[in-house]
Amino acid sequence: MKKTSSRLLERISHVRGVDYIFLAAGLITYALVTLRTITASSIWFDEAFSAYLTRFNYTEIALYTATDVHPPLYYWILKAWTSLFGTTELGFRSLSLVFALVAIVFGFLLVRRLFGRKAAWIAVLLLAFSPMLVRYGQEARMYTMAAAIGIAATYVLSIAVESKKRRPWVIYGILVGLGMLTHYFMALVWLAHWVWRFIVTRQQGLRGKDLRKAFFTKNWIIAHSIAIGLFIWWLPFMAIQLTTIQASGFWIGSVSVDTLPGYVTNVLFYLEHGKATGWYGAAAVVVVLLLVVFGIKLYRNLNKKQQKYYLLLLTLAVVPVLILFIASLPPLKSSFVERYVMSAIIGFSLVAGVIIALGMAHLRKIWQVLAVVLVVSCMIVGVSNVYYYGNYNKNSNTLVGTRELVEGAIARSKPGEPIIAADPWIFYEAVFYDSTSHPIYFIDADTHYIYGSLDMLKYSNAHKINDLAAFAKANPIVWYIGGVQDQTIRTIPPARSSWTLLQSFSVHNPIDNNDIYKAGEFKIN
Repeated sequence: MKKTSSRLLERISHVRGVDYIFLAAGLITYALVTLRTITASSIWFDEAFSAYLTRFNYTEIALYTATDVHPPLYYWILKAWTSLFGTTELGFRSLSLVFALVAIVFGFLLVRRLFGRKAAWIAVLLLAFSPMLVRYGQEARMYTMAAAIGIAATYVLSIAVESKKRRPWVIYGILVGLGMLTHYFMALVWLAHWVWRFIVTRQQGLRGKDLRKAFFTKNWIIAHSIAIGLFIWWLPFMAIQLTTIQASGFWIGSVSVDTLPGYVTNVLFYLEHGKATGWYGAAAVVVVLLLVVFGIKLYRNLNKKQQKYYLLLLTLAVVPVLILFIASLPPLKSSFVERYVMSAIIGFSLVAGVIIALGMAHLRKIWQVLAVVLVVSCMIVGVSNVYYYGNYNKNSNTLVGTRELVEGAIARSKPGEPIIAADPWIFYEAVFYDSTSHPIYFIDADTHYIYGSLDMLKYSNAHKINDLAAFAKANPIVWYIGGVQDQTIRTIPPARSSWTLLQSFSVHNPIDNNDIYKAGEFKIN
């Protein structure tokens, strides 16, 4: 049996283009797994913000996101993308799917270049079923774009350090700059590269002045000068954004003893640590022990060059997570959210592929197969959890169902009845499903423009009701939609005695078994 499997692998390895067959199979598998539920969930606020931004020109996009919390590059690309592929849920979310595929390609190329085809094959298989990659390949946000840039930059860095040419360093610098213009937490990836470079330089026995000289080479300085040159124009906006967030607080909960175990269980199962009980917990422990034990043995058996690049993958997978955890400790406000370190999540699959392929090479093939089956099985369970939870926010324990809310109001009304959102957060989500027969509005007098994310509404009259009396005269029958909080309907209807309720309905959250929204049809006397 052992000889048969070895011969089969030997024959497969000699098939022309077999590497790209494996890569294509992995990409197709990931695409199919992700597309299966890519439009199943309603657009939620962050996605709705992205979508609303694309209504403006490129200069306005930069100005409006400058008062929010992110740089503008993703939004610019999203606007161009949706101008070609449409402004449907699939149109907006498919860009993230494409960037996830790009990240898988560069992950494959990186592992194959450094550790061979077998490790690359296993890594691609793990990435195809990575639940976190599937989840954020379905979301109209910048996380997979940032990951694609981070993995591509790591691949280019592995070439640059061995090349006598300047071109790879220039490309690396451009990627660093573009990464910072995509998401600020890309700095964690670049810090991981710095940590790796420091470690391998120290391993050469260099200290003090010699260490600094070997570290800050001309090409290293040129690459980062290019990155700074691309990003420096946005630096003042970043300083304002980060200062505002840290000063005023943020929605992210404090880190705790459960944070890092929760990161691992999310990577494997898309479950918080407290819900990864029973066999979930046992499987997670086995996977972690397997990777740690065989990972240490692998490092000891590698030659110096392989050790250097093994450390590159390890720092990519581990350092961003640790830095984000440390940077979330008091007195700083917590910023620890798994999706902010998507490059590290991809790095986990890359490291696991290398460990299983090379760290377990001295064992019988069956043990490698069982290891792959174990990790992939965990991730398939994770993908099923992604399907189950949809856009349920596990950090705030909320589910968005605004699409069902709007569709329910439309199904119960006559054409021409407008829909009024109770607050700007509901409005952003609901207006994505706006139609000419049922336009969606918000009331200016009821809106407190205290956040920069509301500037798009504050400085525009689109969808805004400035004169409620005049609006009611033209539209005597309206729908009013809002959220449910602590089982109490919020401001439905607003405190106006002339509104008479004609009918109402609620949208239910099957995960928490609670109502999350309520809509009412009103006659305004």
